[in-house]
Amino acid sequence: MIDQSRRPPCPVMRKLIAIVAQSSRPPGLKERGQIIDQLTDLEAEGVAQDAPHQTLEAIRATRFKLRVESLMPRLPAIRGH
Repeated sequence: MIDQSRRPPCPVMRKLIAIVAQSSRPPGLKERGQIIDQLTDLEAEGVAQDAPHQTLEAIRATRFKLRVESLMPRLPAIRGH
């Protein structure tokens, strides 16, 4: 039996990891839109390559998170007295 924790991720999951790892700081609105577009393209690629269901769900969840974050107000940091 293959240990699932040691199995390398599929190529589509590796691309998802690379997209997420690119942004070391929170992306701006324009960058967020570009990342969402990349994720949409990656999902289509994953479907075409018959990627595992978990990989496609990870892509969808990441894209959803970016969309929700773009709706959140940007509040200044609270500083102590």
